[in-house]
Amino acid sequence: MGAGWLPASAQTAQQEETVTIPAPQLRIDAPTRRHYMDEADFGAFKGGYELSNGQVLVLKRVGTRMYAEVGEMGLHQIVAVSPNTFVALDQKLKVRIDIDRRGDVGGELLMVVPGSSVAGGAPEQLLRVAFR
Repeated sequence: MGAGWLPASAQTAQQEETVTIPAPQLRIDAPTRRHYMDEADFGAFKGGYELSNGQVLVLKRVGTRMYAEVGEMGLHQIVAVSPNTFVALDQKLKVRIDIDRRGDVGGELLMVVPGSSVAGGAPEQLLRVAFR
C-alpha cells in the first residue's frame, strides 16, 4: 500500500462533500415593518456621506418625513426599518449606516439606477456602493 492510496469509498466521500452556495441576490424589499425613529434619533444620521463611487448621499428631514438623495437623482422618501437601516418607499434605495463609538462611519447603499434611455437600452440596475 502506498502513502497516496485511499479506499474507493473514501474517494467518493471526498467528492460528495463539495457544496455550492449561490451568491446572495441584491434586492430592495418594500418595508413591511417600520422602526420608530424620532427627530433626535434621525438627527444622528442627517447630513452628507461620501460614497466609494465619488457621489454623495444626503439624508434630511422635511417636516415629519425623512428623505434620501444621491447626487441630484431626486429625493426618495425613506422609513427606518431598523435602528440604522432605511428603505425608500418607492423601493429604489436602501441604506445601512454604521457609526462606531469614535464617530467613524461605514455602511452600504443599494440603489436602483436607470438604464439607457435609448430604445432597446439597458434596463434599470441595482448598484451596491460602500461608504468611504
